[in-house]
Amino acid sequence: MKLQVVKTVRIPIHYAITRRKLSILDSLTARTTQGVYLWSQLFKKHRLKGTYADRRQFYEQVKVEAKLGTMAQCCFDTAAWMWWSYREAHKAWRRNVAIARREGDRWWLRKLLRREPQEPFVNGMHGKVPIWFDSRFGAIEQSKHMKLCSYVARVSTLRRGVKLTIPLNPAKHHLDMLEQGTMKSFQLVKRDGKYYVHLKVEFHVPDQPVNAVRGIDLGVKRSVASVMLRPNQHLRSSDFSILQDGLKRKRLNRLEKRTAELQQARKWKPLKRIRHKRLRVSEQYDRLAAKQVATTSQNCFVVVGYPKGIKYKNPRGNGQRQQRKRLAHWTYGRMIRHIQEECMKQGIPSEAPEEFWSSRTCHRCGSRHTERISQSVFHCWSCELVYNADYNAAINIGSRFMPTATTRQATDDLAYARNEQAREIVACEPRSPHPFMGGS
Repeated sequence: MKLQVVKTVRIPIHYAITRRKLSILDSLTARTTQGVYLWSQLFKKHRLKGTYADRRQFYEQVKVEAKLGTMAQCCFDTAAWMWWSYREAHKAWRRNVAIARREGDRWWLRKLLRREPQEPFVNGMHGKVPIWFDSRFGAIEQSKHMKLCSYVARVSTLRRGVKLTIPLNPAKHHLDMLEQGTMKSFQLVKRDGKYYVHLKVEFHVPDQPVNAVRGIDLGVKRSVASVMLRPNQHLRSSDFSILQDGLKRKRLNRLEKRTAELQQARKWKPLKRIRHKRLRVSEQYDRLAAKQVATTSQNCFVVVGYPKGIKYKNPRGNGQRQQRKRLAHWTYGRMIRHIQEECMKQGIPSEAPEEFWSSRTCHRCGSRHTERISQSVFHCWSCELVYNADYNAAINIGSRFMPTATTRQATDDLAYARNEQAREIVACEPRSPHPFMGGS
């Protein structure tokens, strides 16, 4: 059996493209953006749901006003997706506001009220809105007779029967992916004055048999903590692993220090050259960590805990200034996406469920009468378990997808395996008495 994987590839347009073709692209993307804007106004005015009947009702009106022809269908799909995303985000926002009011958290409530999701085009049109071109309006073709480039994009223009040939500049990994998969729809995206083609590539990878579940807990201090769970088998030291992000933090801190020095010296030209370097470095290290997770998860079902709403519920970093700074730059969403992408490439199934109560629940007895002796030490008052906090959360996350109940025993050697905080755990004692036993 094979898994169907769809990946988006960003290919830049060749630097040798003529000014005439660039002007045609500017006109085409401006017209399609106008079409998406018109559809968005109709969605707002008539409360459309994005059905086929809605498109048929206003199709001729948008077609005439935007002067797009049949390309108005692609603009409708983009506008429908934008409004669906807005309505889902607004629904989640209203739910969080209700929770904050019920709990009486005024600080969180004020923060949420300032971050209400905005409707599409609430501030007018700023920038180009890309639409997806299918086989009716464009295609990516391999150029056999052109020496300039190996692939071109052929896009329908605003003139009937006239198509524009756009040379592309793919890298080696782009070419490898295009040869392995099947090309689907694509977008024309303009970023920082340059055009790119975002191409959807579909390819098939062999499905791997699943013999275990790997639970993964993402953290701020430790990037990835994972535990491999097998039905009716005890944990072994080889089942535990932790990925540190010390090199990533060291590199990012050096970049932030360099940026501060350039800002104080008012050297704007070198500062402009490194404005996107922090993002690229962070993405590189996240991708490398995701590849390592996928490589060590053969024949496993990967479950990554999704800490939904943690930045809103813990905006002050538990009173720690350094923790608040790390939490603000914590890219757990991008990390989860990279892990799932790398797992899909190798045919490894993966899920990202919400990790509610996974850090506060004891994996051995299921009790929530627990405490954190330190950032990395977990203590349960019910069964007196002292365990690594990251491993405890990873076990709880992975246990949700086990087919049968697991038999786990927390021994010292297993609990502290491959963890540099083992000496700290052994030395620590519970800080407060048991809630059901009188304190001294």
